[in-house]
Parts: sequence; structure tokens; C-alpha cells
Amino acid sequence: MSSDLALVVFFLKLLLASFLITVRTGNHKSNCILGIYLVVAALDISNFVFPGFYSAYLTLDMLRANLVALEAPILFFYVKSLLQSDFHFSKHDWLHVLPLVVINVVFMPRFFLADEQGKQLFYSNASPMVEVIFTHIFLYSLMAIYLLFIFRALKVYNKVIVNTFSEHSQISKVWLTRFMQLFLFSFLVITLRNIFKFSELQLAFNQLTNLMMFTTLAFISWILWQALNRPEIFKGVNSALLPRGSTKNTRALDHDQATYNLALLTEHMRSNKPFLQANLNIDKLASATGLSAQDISQTLNHHLGQHFYDFINAYRIEAACQQLAAREHQDKTVLDILLSSGFNSKSSFNTAFKKHMKMTPSEYRNT
Repeated sequence: MSSDLALVVFFLKLLLASFLITVRTGNHKSNCILGIYLVVAALDISNFVFPGFYSAYLTLDMLRANLVALEAPILFFYVKSLLQSDFHFSKHDWLHVLPLVVINVVFMPRFFLADEQGKQLFYSNASPMVEVIFTHIFLYSLMAIYLLFIFRALKVYNKVIVNTFSEHSQISKVWLTRFMQLFLFSFLVITLRNIFKFSELQLAFNQLTNLMMFTTLAFISWILWQALNRPEIFKGVNSALLPRGSTKNTRALDHDQATYNLALLTEHMRSNKPFLQANLNIDKLASATGLSAQDISQTLNHHLGQHFYDFINAYRIEAACQQLAAREHQDKTVLDILLSSGFNSKSSFNTAFKKHMKMTPSEYRNT
């Protein structure tokens, strides 16, 4: 069963990778990184699909197995590229290839430099070789470290969202969080499976191998479904707005500057009503007012005690209330009103309305 499942998973990964790399909609850079990750992951399980080929070319099989060292860094860059709209690679990022170099160096003396007979003996050894044990411990520790960095970045990003976007549904933070949760579950299954790999419980190992394939198949199918139905899944946050360690050197706005900023923002909101745009974010408001995004965020956070999300929604709720109370709008449905007020989903409108007005839109209309 494992080989049949592996065949399906292998071709699904390559199919999805081809789609992500070639499609031009959405975040193309992030799609390409995820596509590369899927190609590496497909190669990782290709030994289940082409066992005869790899048995004849053991050096290629070892290189294939060692490529798994790239999965954690590629996943990290994928998440980073989604979180930051201005993401780009730097020359220092090549350092993330070092784990792959380390693993190949470890196998150099007793495998890569050995003759064909020596390689056959290395593979057929009944007890796990020290290089193999070291590689497993090293790789799973590496993945755990990268996962910690990824979830930490997600935590920071979720705090920044309310300071930069006026509508939570603008950014599919839920999608990325679910993606990482499913990946974590899959990673735990694979880890458990490989623990049994070094035991004599071969039945449990085989069952966990099947579970690993089923889990991977479900995970890839979910990604494929999301990619086909929501090609523009994510919009990043400008990295300049992300907190960077200590804030001691952050320029603080004085009272006069903050007062001026608030007056300018209020005048712009009243006169131009940008809050009626469902896709409004802090960068667009900064461009329209001539203020920097950082100054707007700091003014609202520290001098008004509000997040950008709440600041914009206050105006939207006010506009919605005016329509709900007006006789000439009695024939309008709540959906019509929320859309014309700048919201783009009923759930976010109801949540914001109840937060600001302490009642539901229907209750307000009937008062």
C-alpha cells in the first residue's frame, strides 16, 4: 500500500509544484518557493516510487535522502515571503544550505569515497550506522528549530495585522496558521515513524509509513484545493512595520506632532471617506495623507489607544449606523449596508458592530 500511496503523493506534489511555479496570479515569489519545497519533498519519497532505480544508483539515493536538509529552510523562506510583502533574498541566505553540506561531509568518508562494494555494505548493514543516526537527530532537531522560528514569526505577524490592515479577511492569516498546524502534525507523524525505524517493531513501522502517506496525501490535497480556489491567498506586511527587538531607538512622536497627525487623519477620513474602500490598508492611507505608515501606527497606538483596524472600523460602523437609522434606507438589507460601508464580510461586520455599539445591527435598526 505504501508504494501505491507514494506514487499518488509523488505525482500530486509534482503537479502542484508545476502549477505554483508557472501560475502568474497571486504572490508569484511565494508560490515558486512553495513549488521548490514540493519538488524537494517529492524527491524525498521518490525511493518508494522508483526502488529499483535507486538500488542501482546508491550515490543518487544518498543525495536524494540528504536533500531533506533543505526542507526546513525552504519552508522558513516560504512563510517569510508570505509575511513580508517586500521580501527578497540576500547573500547571507546561502548559509541555510550549510546543513546539507554538513550531512554530505558526514557521509563522505565511509560512503561517498567508498567503492561500489563498500556502498552496498553500508546500505545492507543490519545495525544503523552512526552517520545515519546522527543525520536523523540533526535533521529533526533542525526542523524543530525552524518551526520555532516560524511560529514565533506568525505570532509577531498576527499582532502586526491589526496595525496595518483594515479588514482581517484581507489577509488569510487563518490559512497560513492552518498550513503550519497541518505541517506540524505531518512532521510529528513522520518523526514517530522514523523512531520506529530503528526498532524491531516493523509492523508498527509499516503502519506508521501508511499513516505518513495518508497524512501527506491529505495535506497536499488541501494545499491543491486552496491554491486552485484562492490563488491570491496572502498579502504580506511591509517588513518596516514589523517589530525588531528593542524599541529604545524608535523615534517617539511628541504631543504636537501626534495632535497634527490625528487632525490630518480625521480631516481626510471625514472629507474623502477612504474607509468605504474594503481593501484599505495603512500603506494606502499613508500615501493619501503624506504621513508614513509608521507614524500613523504610532499615532493611533500610543496617542489614541487604538489599532488601525479599530480606527477604520469606527468610521465604517458610523456610516452603517446612519444607513440603518435612515428612513430612506429601510428597504436596504444589512448585507447591502455592510458592503456600502466598507466591510466585505458579514461576520467581520457583526463582530465590529457589536464591539462598537454593544448590540447587533438588527437590534440597532429596531431601536
